[in-house]
Amino acid sequence: MRHLLSALLGGSLLAIAQVMLLPRWSPIGFVPDLLLLAVVLKGFGRADSRTIWLGLVVGLAQGWLHGTAWWAFALSRTFAAWLAGWLRVRWLWLSAPASGFCAAVTTLAAEAMLALLLTVSERSGTPLALWLVIAPFEALVNAMLGTLVFWFCRPKEVLA
Repeated sequence: MRHLLSALLGGSLLAIAQVMLLPRWSPIGFVPDLLLLAVVLKGFGRADSRTIWLGLVVGLAQGWLHGTAWWAFALSRTFAAWLAGWLRVRWLWLSAPASGFCAAVTTLAAEAMLALLLTVSERSGTPLALWLVIAPFEALVNAMLGTLVFWFCRPKEVLA
């Protein structure tokens, strides 16, 4: 029960930071996707089915926050959790640079999937055009934040 409450509190704080605080502080109008980063880092740290369910729940919540296409957010965040776990198990080791690389690759893939789903549902090329502009910045920021978060959460693995 304690883990569920801490996950709800942490998710709520990340959502508040992403939706309310960061847009005011961003100098260029770009806001990193902290909820996606949390799903990716959880999937990287623990590659099991619980992270896939976490991705689904976070995606549904994020779609609800955006007010549209909740199913597209749910699918893309579930895919992100799966891909992060798959990359960790198949290709990467548990380290800060690997977590940053995983965050960048998974962010690009999840946002590409979201853009494709939105393009098909809206019958417009605008989501793909926005993906081309926003995704490189988001991947770079998530890579840096992913490396820093891993470094702060697991200092023994970084220094070993």
